[in-house]
Amino acid sequence: MAAEAILGAFMQTLFQKLSEATLDHFKSWRGIHGKLERLSHTLSQLQAFLDDAEAKQLTDASVRGWLAKLKDIAYDLDDLMDSYSAKSMYMKQRQAIFPTKASVRSSSFLSRNLHQHRIKHKSNIILERLDNIAKERDTIGLQMICEMRRYDTSERPQSSSLVDSSTVFGRERDTEEMVRLVLSENGHNSCNFCVIPVVGMGGLGKTTLMQMVYHDDRIREHFDLRIWVYVSESFDERKLTQETLEAADYDQSIASTNMNMLQETLSRALRGKRYLLVLDDVWNEDHDKWLSYRAALISGGLGSKIVVTSRNENVGRIMGGIEPYKLQKLSDEDSWSVLRSHAFRDGDCSAHPELEAIGREIVKKLKGLPLASKALGSLLFCKADEEEWKDILRNDIWELPADKNNILPALRLSYNHLPPHLKQCFAFCSVYPKDYVFRREKLVKIWLALGFIRQARKKRLEDTGTTYFSELLSRSFFQPYEKNYVMHAMHDLARSISMEDWDQFEYGRRHQNVIKIRHLSFPCKDVRCMHFDQLYGFTKLRALTIVHAYKSRMSQLLHGLFMKLQFLRVLDMHGRGLKETIGNLKQLRFLDLSSTEIKMLPASIVKLYNMQILKLSDCNSLREVPQGITRLINLRHLEASTKLLSRIHGIGSLVCLQELEEFVVCKRLGYNITELNNMDELQGQLSIRGLSNVPNGQDAICAKLKTKEHLRILHLIWDENCESNLSEQQEVLEGLQPHLNLKELMIKGFPGVRFPSWLATSFLPKLQTVHICNCRCTALPALGQLPFLKYLDIAGATEVTQLGSEFTGFGQTKGFQALEELLLEDMRNLSEWVFDVADQLFPQLTELGLIKCPLLKRLPLIPSTLRTLRIHESGLESLPELQSDACPSSLTSLYINDCPNLTSLRVGLLAHRAINLKNLTIAHCEGLVSLPEECFRPFISLRSLHIYECPYLGSWTALEGGLLPTSIEDIHLNSCSPLAIVLLNGLRYLPHLRHFEISDCPDINSFPVEGLPRTPQFLEISCCDDLQCLPPDLHTISSLETLLISNCHGVESLPEEGLPMGLKELYIKQCPLIKQQCQEAAPCHRRHRRVAVVIVAAVVAAVVAVAIIVVIAVVVVAVVDITYGLTAEEAKLEIGGEVATSHVKLAS
Repeated sequence: MAAEAILGAFMQTLFQKLSEATLDHFKSWRGIHGKLERLSHTLSQLQAFLDDAEAKQLTDASVRGWLAKLKDIAYDLDDLMDSYSAKSMYMKQRQAIFPTKASVRSSSFLSRNLHQHRIKHKSNIILERLDNIAKERDTIGLQMICEMRRYDTSERPQSSSLVDSSTVFGRERDTEEMVRLVLSENGHNSCNFCVIPVVGMGGLGKTTLMQMVYHDDRIREHFDLRIWVYVSESFDERKLTQETLEAADYDQSIASTNMNMLQETLSRALRGKRYLLVLDDVWNEDHDKWLSYRAALISGGLGSKIVVTSRNENVGRIMGGIEPYKLQKLSDEDSWSVLRSHAFRDGDCSAHPELEAIGREIVKKLKGLPLASKALGSLLFCKADEEEWKDILRNDIWELPADKNNILPALRLSYNHLPPHLKQCFAFCSVYPKDYVFRREKLVKIWLALGFIRQARKKRLEDTGTTYFSELLSRSFFQPYEKNYVMHAMHDLARSISMEDWDQFEYGRRHQNVIKIRHLSFPCKDVRCMHFDQLYGFTKLRALTIVHAYKSRMSQLLHGLFMKLQFLRVLDMHGRGLKETIGNLKQLRFLDLSSTEIKMLPASIVKLYNMQILKLSDCNSLREVPQGITRLINLRHLEASTKLLSRIHGIGSLVCLQELEEFVVCKRLGYNITELNNMDELQGQLSIRGLSNVPNGQDAICAKLKTKEHLRILHLIWDENCESNLSEQQEVLEGLQPHLNLKELMIKGFPGVRFPSWLATSFLPKLQTVHICNCRCTALPALGQLPFLKYLDIAGATEVTQLGSEFTGFGQTKGFQALEELLLEDMRNLSEWVFDVADQLFPQLTELGLIKCPLLKRLPLIPSTLRTLRIHESGLESLPELQSDACPSSLTSLYINDCPNLTSLRVGLLAHRAINLKNLTIAHCEGLVSLPEECFRPFISLRSLHIYECPYLGSWTALEGGLLPTSIEDIHLNSCSPLAIVLLNGLRYLPHLRHFEISDCPDINSFPVEGLPRTPQFLEISCCDDLQCLPPDLHTISSLETLLISNCHGVESLPEEGLPMGLKELYIKQCPLIKQQCQEAAPCHRRHRRVAVVIVAAVVAAVVAVAIIVVIAVVVVAVVDITYGLTAEEAKLEIGGEVATSHVKLAS
């Protein structure tokens, strides 16, 4: 079948192994070097016929058979070459470990001769097979195609993780109809829910339709809970129940996998809630499985809906659903809209009118399927040549009948136009179950281990693999799913083109030609019910992935398998154990043991010299790795905890390692900083701790950080209270100069008095982020000259007393030209910032924080770009001024806390048209007495105002319309009586007020007679001792939902006119007169409603003679069912009942 199309990519990899450089290793092998040269030459000749064979194999069975034979030969030759490489590496390692033992040299000589004989014998057999297939080529009429096929690999737009409604066409009516069905009250049965099936063939857009419905605002508002679960072909009730719980955002940990416990938990999570559950892509026709799963769903509230998308109408009937909603195909016009949106940038084809006519002819062949239009549109993207479009239109594949999986010609055509290396990568993914969730980084590493990624000039294999994945994603072969990816829509295509090389081991199915299967997944739920006689026949496996397997017999099974799988490159045992026989897998390059309970790795693992990726993440019981792990010199990725990695002796031998997030320097041999010397492949982040253990600058230079061009983040951390020689530590930091590609740097705990010379523009021109923490330097470096510095955080620089030009820099690049965020924290001795008024510092600054700088009284001029300013525990006497009055300030958030020297806000940035200010918080500023002249009114965008403990702020003359802007929504006033008294009089002018709190304002005795606005949803009044009564118009605030009154001892009663109709929660605490009123059941409401009263009484015991304090809390919960107007004696009293949604809380 079409699986042979990937042969070209595999042949390219094989040619690299048969290159002249590789053949040089065989020059001393008598008779072998020449045979391998003949093999390479014959393969090169055959490759010229591959394009013709790929085109003809779709309709010619003899060509398909020829390609299959060639593929098997190529695989066998590749295995032979890797076998030689593995043996050679083993012999080199053995001689390196035992260089002087004569017995080792003798055995190595015998072993090498025996190995040469095997290589010679196998190469003779392969050469003979190649000669035969070369002769057969002529009999089936293959022709040489010299011109290489061109493949489109241009950059494509990235996909979004959400459904993009702008690329959905022709589904407006379907969306409205489905929303109507989902919101309808019809169809409910005794289970409180209704099942709505949505049926249609694959690729018709059922999932996309339900995504549109799922995110519709009307659906969001109608349902208490929305749940989305992808089901696929395997209807596993236990797994499905667990996934439903997780999708429902159940806020408690789900430790159990017991079906009964899971269903009870799900039942509790859904109880009483009206939910929408979407079960996407259901295939199950087993009624008993549905009944088992639905048992947990019946506890939901009346009006719940379960929408099921499926290709099979019987699925809906089995689930007891209403008449299925049958999704129809798109019209040609809508199909053209879909194709156009993916084939042209921004969907605009006006610049290519000649292509529109061809495109409209193409969509007639797509049979109205959106997936086909999308896939073909992605294929045509950036193809502006008319002949290329015509080639697609005239392609013979349109005449082929759809196969049993209904793989449309359009999808197969998209696949055929992939470059060979992408075909190979995509086809491999078929080994995973249809509902498998791919993580990009892991998949790329598997491709790498299997040799699918071609070496690109000056580019790492991992980066090239990521480019491969992005290409497949942009062509719709993958679909985004949360933070990962799936291939639901394309899985059938992947299976159809890879049936002979890739397979899934399934119970009850007799697998054909197991000797030819190279990649296998093992998706078993319980190995106890499996028969493994066939599994041992997969002797040529290159990749084995174990999915959903228990541990019961897995160790025994794998022990036997490892004795046979001599060609295995990839072993994904995520969540399983391991046996010593793992050492037999000499070709293994990828091993995933993540999330296992393994306590110790088998010692034989150090024999796997080809290992490139070893994943040990979340192996919490694993305490150490074998001593010889550093012999795995090809290891590129070792994913394990930093604690585990820090225990590896001599980790510097792993020169290919790319990730080492933390390195802890010790004085012991094998743990000092010189281990980093040759680890030039390290990338991403590196934190070096324990730098006080570096004895001198020469050792620091030997770490060669300057040569590590792939590092982007570097943290240099000294121990707290470092007592090392300060001059030596000065040299140590000087010797740790990083590569100029570095983007983020942290220096923490450095005990020296000056920073290194390399912390400047010429040495680190790309630096974007700098953290300087708890350093003892007396002056800061000229960070202002770094041209791309965006974030600067300086904390704990307690020896710095002044900032000036030595910090902001000199020359044309001075003044932090790119800086966006600046934080100065815990600089307790900083008393002066010297600056020139003419300096235009921080032209891009958006956020400034000044925290715990008690001696600093003045800041330099700030730009109008500043959006957020935080000043905490500072000695500032006034807010900073703007650099220019030409444009209004961009300030949106201002937070001022504990600034005792600050007396007025009438000068500084608030005096410069702060029309964008949205959030203002002022707290603990006891010296603050004045605000801007018109108070807060000039801040026309203000949404939130919080004033805490500013007791002298106030005494303005009231202005018509109040002192607040009409935009305000949230007000908190605490311990600011003078200001509160004035602001209360203007509350009625605030049409958008939603939240109002006033507390600790003892001078307030009443609310203004003009009343409050009608918009608040939350109102809190607390600790206002002189307050005599609540707002008289409280009952008119129809939007009020929550009212909290506490510690208002002077308030005698609730308002005579009652409470608002929409009130949901009323909390009353430490208000003895109101409590007395409620206990006497004085009629305070004119209407009838049910309110639950919770009385909480706390009794605190006295201090006993031995100074032990015993607190006895007696909590009496009384649920009182009151119909307003009744006396307390007539009310029914229940102890221990549930509290209703609307409740009153009284506390003594």
